[in-house]
Amino acid sequence: PPPHPRAETKKLAAMGQGQKRGRAPETEATTCFGTSKKPAASLEPLAPVTPGRVPVYVMMQLDWMADSGGDLRDASKLEKQFEALKLAGVRGVMADVWWGICEPSPGSYRFGAAQALCGLLKKHGLELQATMSFHQCGGNVGDPVTIPLPDWALSVAREKDMLYRNGSEHVSEDCLSLSSDRVCAFPGPAGPRTPLDCYREYMAAFLAACSNHVGTTITEMQVGMGPCGELRYPSYMLSRGWNYPGVGLVMSDDSGMRAMLKTDTGLADLPAGMPQDQNAMPDAAPIFKADTEAFRSGEPKAFFEWYSKVLLDHGAALLTEGAKAAAQSAPSLALSVKVSGLHWHVMHPSRATEACAGYNSCTHDLADAYGDIAAMIAKAAKTAGRPIFFNFTCLEMTNVDNNGNPQTSSAPEDLIAQVRRACIRHSVPLSGENALEFDLATGGWAFERMAKQMRGWSPGRDKMHALTLLRLNDNFVKRESLLELGKFVAST
Repeated sequence: PPPHPRAETKKLAAMGQGQKRGRAPETEATTCFGTSKKPAASLEPLAPVTPGRVPVYVMMQLDWMADSGGDLRDASKLEKQFEALKLAGVRGVMADVWWGICEPSPGSYRFGAAQALCGLLKKHGLELQATMSFHQCGGNVGDPVTIPLPDWALSVAREKDMLYRNGSEHVSEDCLSLSSDRVCAFPGPAGPRTPLDCYREYMAAFLAACSNHVGTTITEMQVGMGPCGELRYPSYMLSRGWNYPGVGLVMSDDSGMRAMLKTDTGLADLPAGMPQDQNAMPDAAPIFKADTEAFRSGEPKAFFEWYSKVLLDHGAALLTEGAKAAAQSAPSLALSVKVSGLHWHVMHPSRATEACAGYNSCTHDLADAYGDIAAMIAKAAKTAGRPIFFNFTCLEMTNVDNNGNPQTSSAPEDLIAQVRRACIRHSVPLSGENALEFDLATGGWAFERMAKQMRGWSPGRDKMHALTLLRLNDNFVKRESLLELGKFVAST
């Protein structure tokens, strides 16, 4: 969409060109409250905003914690940013608690930065959505820093073929393969552990370290489940040359995944015709061709249904471990699952991008990946005895965004509607995020689209539980940005 006019400030009378001596330069600022013209030094302070019905959170910088994990990287800057966010009516922040930093050796945890963050948030009356980030940072869209998996875990995974891969060369180090979930091969203080043991003990240690804040400042713990923390396979890898709108690759060639495939389906190998180029379009792969729909029968159908089922089982297992870790925590602590908004090729019969990532909406007429995920979350929430949120991305996108690039077959609004229906059907609270950062000062178009999806006016279950905005930085808390952010927060 065309950008809205950027909020601008300019000097109207420079010294020596008619300005009276001693008079402060005037500014003309265009904001959501109209145009103001007054001395720059006397611009009125921002008034506190009364939030609307759907709370708004802000995602923090990826590198908010020091490399040691023991403290905040820049406490004074965060102090000012939190003060501004509170003034704008923001409910709180979301922050990655990096496994690669906070467990530098097996069973040895460093949560000093998380404790300091909680203290600072409490001071300003803000909440924390804490993301248990069992993935690497780096190599994906919007990753300006690199934080790998812990060395002690990554070295084992490399040695024992416990990383997702396509063929022998296309290997992802974003996260551990789900095939290793119950393999007792990772070191621990009392002997070998499974990845599920590692995840549970890490979450429990985090909650214990921050116990004074759990249920008050820490209101949500998002359980990391895959690349970028999302419940999916690392099917599209920017670090390996992926470009939008490529469908990606099927990532099930590690020995553990192949063994599971044979045990569960009897298939000794993947079906023929899978994508060989992650930047290809659906019809370039025989298995996804629209005119044959091979994915709806035989071995292709069996494979994609298995591929999505084991991903669901992985998500359910991680939620079980999260619930165990939180068993002694306040019942007001919620859990959440992040699901990727893979909106490209949604209009193709194969829904190939989603299929490669583990979301099956193609093998038969009633196939609904998001209904399956919502059902899994609902069951896990009932067992855990606490709410679990379905967190979905791409809320600022519309179906017409790719009119100039029709080969994308993109339909994000249709996808969001499918997710919403799934959550309503299974009584699962829906939260959301925008997919890409935007300039708040000129982002009225994005705010309008997200408000439409949030449905704060609705008395029913279609109203979203919360929205988290990407991403906190210096521009985010400038005056012109805060004015627009405050207007949006109040309107929800």
